[in-house]
Amino acid sequence: MRRRWLWGTPAKLFLFGLVIVFLNASCGPPALGDSFTVRLGAWIVLPDEDLYLGYLAVRDERCAPDALCVSAGRAIVTISCAKPSIGPRVSFTMDAVDPRRKTLGKYQVDYVTLSPNAAFLTLRLGRSPTST
Repeated sequence: MRRRWLWGTPAKLFLFGLVIVFLNASCGPPALGDSFTVRLGAWIVLPDEDLYLGYLAVRDERCAPDALCVSAGRAIVTISCAKPSIGPRVSFTMDAVDPRRKTLGKYQVDYVTLSPNAAFLTLRLGRSPTST
């Protein structure tokens, strides 16, 4: 009976937690060209670029996954970009349902997806083709 409890749920949860901690510790900060996920209201830092990106707001008008809709709807996300060494932050909006590339100086956001509950935004930031 005692053996079963030792390898039961509490021990498995503890081991799972350790695996998550080690996996998270092995991941470095995001870099240009990487896809990364940010939580609503949070900021992410790209230290090599001295760049901060924040997922500030969302207006989610998407069709529910189990509903039959005429269109997919829209999900307008507000993202803020700040480079403290240059000046104030710049905010912009993108439609996560029909994303189009957005250029911000020498950077370009070319991929956006939104989690079903709109709590997480995944995007990829790269260099703009026109930057030198």
